[in-house]
Amino acid sequence: MKRGLVLGGVSALLFEVPYVHAVDTAAIRDEEPAQFVRACDAMGAGFYQLPQSETCLKIGGSVGYDVTGGADVYSGERLRSLSRTVTATLYAETRSQTELGMLSSYFEFEDSVVDGVDEGMTLGDLIIDLNGLKVGASGSQFDSWLDSAGNVLSDDVIAYAGGMTNLINYTANVGNGLSAMFGVEEGSKDGDHDYRTGSYVPHFVGGLKLDRPWGAIATVIGYDTVIEEAAAKVRLDLKLSDTLSVFIMGGYQSDPEKPNYFGAWKGTYAAWGGVSVSLSPTVTFNSQAAYESSGKYALALNLDYEVVPGFLITPELNYTSFGGDPSKPDDAFAGTVSIECDF
Repeated sequence: MKRGLVLGGVSALLFEVPYVHAVDTAAIRDEEPAQFVRACDAMGAGFYQLPQSETCLKIGGSVGYDVTGGADVYSGERLRSLSRTVTATLYAETRSQTELGMLSSYFEFEDSVVDGVDEGMTLGDLIIDLNGLKVGASGSQFDSWLDSAGNVLSDDVIAYAGGMTNLINYTANVGNGLSAMFGVEEGSKDGDHDYRTGSYVPHFVGGLKLDRPWGAIATVIGYDTVIEEAAAKVRLDLKLSDTLSVFIMGGYQSDPEKPNYFGAWKGTYAAWGGVSVSLSPTVTFNSQAAYESSGKYALALNLDYEVVPGFLITPELNYTSFGGDPSKPDDAFAGTVSIECDF
């Protein structure tokens, strides 16, 4: 029922036409469609100007179908049969130029059916952004500032950030590819660990980034004001050629014995690295290796095959060694085939 209400509301927003009692049909025939729907080329691909408004709107989403066999590479649990997950995502984004700069908003809905059980609709990112000042709810900037990890499906077997949070942050573009970010975040609840501040004092996060034609280098640091511990990460991306790129990222937290919102991995140190190779215009090979100083490491390999624009098939192999964790098996191996249609 909730999905029907959401989709119906979006349809009404996009396609509702005011009721008119007496209309000159000849005048209607003379009207050009471009007066009602115009592309907003300056805002990017897929944006269209709303009627009688300076705001441009983009609607998109995806439908994905994943089949996994073997074991859960996160927990080590052996799968008794193939695990099937169907996911649908719908998002909307608005942009408009104002006297204070670019004003944009973004929201998304997601629903998943896992092994025949509907997980229910959830909200994804909910963001308002005015010329770099961002407020709303999304993944932590400790994650998104460094663009997560690699181009594999299971890139977070070694966790690199906390979860969804309410946030306020500001990003300033200094020039010559250099940008800086500072923000405050509420934190989130993850299983038995509640990283929400529960007070007037938020968690703090800040970062620097340099984007150049050869790639990028960026760093981010977060301070958990409840646990009173800090974590930091540094990432280097290199474009070695038009078809080959690599990345390496390292993480450090001040006290691994005190789990904190930003230091999501186990141990003092963690590292992630990966390679992407474009084998043809439609096929890309991706790999990632990750390690945390508790002894756990994870490997992933996949091929992204774009059958036609907007239709992607990705077979992936994953392996995790749990580093002697007595609560888990020695290792886990899994294979996944992901089919996704974007629109």
